[in-house]
Amino acid sequence: MSFSDKLIYTLLVLVSITFIGAITGSWRFILYPYLIVIGIAILFGLLKSIKQNPRKIWIPVSVSVLYIILYVSLDIMTINTPTGGSSYLLGLTPSMALYILAIWPLANIICLLYAWTFTNVEKLSN
Repeated sequence: MSFSDKLIYTLLVLVSITFIGAITGSWRFILYPYLIVIGIAILFGLLKSIKQNPRKIWIPVSVSVLYIILYVSLDIMTINTPTGGSSYLLGLTPSMALYILAIWPLANIICLLYAWTFTNVEKLSN
C-alpha cells in the first residue's frame, strides 16, 4: 500500500467521524477531525515538494497542531460561558479576541506559507 493510499484511508476515517458528528449533532466530532483533514489536504498539495525536501513535512503537521491548540484553547475558554469570561481584551470578549487575533490571522499566514512553498519549488525547477 502506497503512502497516498494510506492518506486516503486516513481521510476516509476522519470524514466518517465528521459524518457521525453531523448525525449526532456533536460539533467537536465535526471540528477536530476536520482540522486534521486540513493538514492532510495541505500534505497532498505539498507531496512532490516534500519528496524533494523532507524537512517541509513540518508545514502540514504544524498547521494541524496549531489549529488544534487554538480551538482546544477556545473550547476550554468557553466551557462555562460562551464569551470566555466577563473581562475584555482589546475591547473584545476573550473568546472573540482569540478567534479574531489568532485563528483568522493564522489562516492568512498558512495561505501565504503555502504559496511561498510553491514559489520556491518553481524557482528550483527552473
